[in-house]
Amino acid sequence: MSRGRLLAAVGLVAFAVGVGALAAPGVFGLGVQRYAVVVIGLLAVAAAIRVVQGRRHSPRRRGETATPEELPAVASPGEELDAVLAAFDPTRYGTADRRRKQLRRVATEVLTRYRGDSEATASEAIERGTWTDDPVAAEFLADERSRLPLTDRLRTRLGGQSAYWQGIEHTARAIAETAGVDTDDRDGSPLPGLDGVVGSIDGRDAGLDRASAVADPTPTTRSTGHWRGISAAALAALGVGVLAERAGVVLVAVVGIAYAAAARQRTLSAPTLSVERTVEPADPEPDEPVTVTLTVTNEGEEAVWDLRLVDGVPPALSVVEGSPRLGTALWPGASATVTYEVAAERGRHEFGPAQVLVRTLSGSVEREQTVEPATTTEITCVPPLRPIDEPVPLRRQPTRHTGRVETATGGEGVEFFATRAYRSGDPLSRIDWNRHARTGELATLEFREERSATVVLVIDRDEAAAVGPSQRGQTAVQRSVDAASRLFATLLDDGNRVGIAALGARDCWLAPGAGDAHRVRGRELLATHPALAPGETPESVLPFGWLASLRSQLPGDAQVVLFSPLCSPAVATVARQLDAGGHLVTVVSPNPTTTASGAGQLATVARRFRIADLRAAGIPVVDWPWAQSLPVALARTRWSK
Repeated sequence: MSRGRLLAAVGLVAFAVGVGALAAPGVFGLGVQRYAVVVIGLLAVAAAIRVVQGRRHSPRRRGETATPEELPAVASPGEELDAVLAAFDPTRYGTADRRRKQLRRVATEVLTRYRGDSEATASEAIERGTWTDDPVAAEFLADERSRLPLTDRLRTRLGGQSAYWQGIEHTARAIAETAGVDTDDRDGSPLPGLDGVVGSIDGRDAGLDRASAVADPTPTTRSTGHWRGISAAALAALGVGVLAERAGVVLVAVVGIAYAAAARQRTLSAPTLSVERTVEPADPEPDEPVTVTLTVTNEGEEAVWDLRLVDGVPPALSVVEGSPRLGTALWPGASATVTYEVAAERGRHEFGPAQVLVRTLSGSVEREQTVEPATTTEITCVPPLRPIDEPVPLRRQPTRHTGRVETATGGEGVEFFATRAYRSGDPLSRIDWNRHARTGELATLEFREERSATVVLVIDRDEAAAVGPSQRGQTAVQRSVDAASRLFATLLDDGNRVGIAALGARDCWLAPGAGDAHRVRGRELLATHPALAPGETPESVLPFGWLASLRSQLPGDAQVVLFSPLCSPAVATVARQLDAGGHLVTVVSPNPTTTASGAGQLATVARRFRIADLRAAGIPVVDWPWAQSLPVALARTRWSK
């Protein structure tokens, strides 16, 4: 017999007992009937206990709604410790000592790079534990590990920390400090216990994407278990009432059983809903408020008693006023409207379907589905191109056309270059009359020639580049697109031919060109191409197949400006291969690293290694701090040469 039928049978018996007790008091007071009543009471109490146990193991099930009020969380560099260590040393060791061996290799490289030790000297210092003043880090990497001092062991035990994870944390910090990384910007005190240690080692993860709640458009009907506890209460009251021979308590139990029976309704007809959405304006400027109005209408013939709706706000848009949520009841033909505002962001943003949750009047059954308007709703924001006053750090590979790139050739220009012997036909304005007055000799002044260049701006939009120091801020990809937009305008204004490409996206390509029409095409591509869309986490790509395609498209005299946070070793390899292939490369690298975790500290060290290796290969790198503007970073790099 099912639980529902058993519950109904117990309820009928309880009702009969209660009515009999009221009609003829004392009828159950003597004889065998009393034992039957006791048995019924005990069974009711046992059933109540069973329901309570079932309740403990079966929590309420409700649909998870999206969170359009918040932007998608941004991952930090060094999101996972193992991934960071694999970038230093991809060799697979046994599980027990893998991290220790990888950290030992990182420490060896840091000592050779920053202290000038030979590899043998560095290895010996690590084996003896003399490479750092931190006793925990020294003991963790030493070959012959001795027991820590009693005070350190007590501190570890009392803090609830695993000695293994504490060793990793201290070692990561010691390595970073040896490399000159500031490790003092931790974002809070660590939590006690192993989870707290692991949390301080690993960086911040990316969180759940807000579109996951509507990723599956298939309607789903589920029991919420909202009234599951009423069964236990009713059965407990029934048992107490029967055993105590209190008819009033039995009748109260009957009411509870009636509620429990009503809550076991399993059917919920699909509502017929329609939505209409309008946006104003549809083509805003960056950060301009956009008003969104959503109207939902009950097109069916039955009332919707409990309607909860969340609009499909595009991931890159933040809600700045009002709420995209609605909770109401709708009679047939009735409508309800919700209005809110979002802040415009670069790109083409398509609104998704609205997520709808409908429940029965009792709330025991829930249906989850999506509803889309008849027409697609889009917002397109194309920022204006804003050139910068600071010179773009191009390398000397000019064309024959006049421009702003300095050459090592004398001729026409504005900056003095050299003097040479006078030649017949030299213009009088170029003669060095001061020298003629002193010596009587004629000499001709030469100025540094400035020519135009062919430049392709390449944006790293790999998954490893979609990181940032703030959980709800920009990613390095967004920062790179903004920088590329500004340099695109600056280079065009300086008379250069400029193109655009995105790492790993073959369809994101604008051949080098000049002129007003080319300027418009570049502006549209940077603002609206899907490969550069904000708010979306790009997929991880293997750039080497794309690299062959890019080489076939690049003009022979083109140089490359690569925008990348350099959080992936593959991107540094791409830069070296392009440079070795004859296309001079300059890297503009926004720095998204943070030292709030052990993995973040190691990721910072890895990025410094890549920058140093690129510069050693003759590739200029503009290390762009997150808190600085692009013109300031370019000026700082220019004056530091």
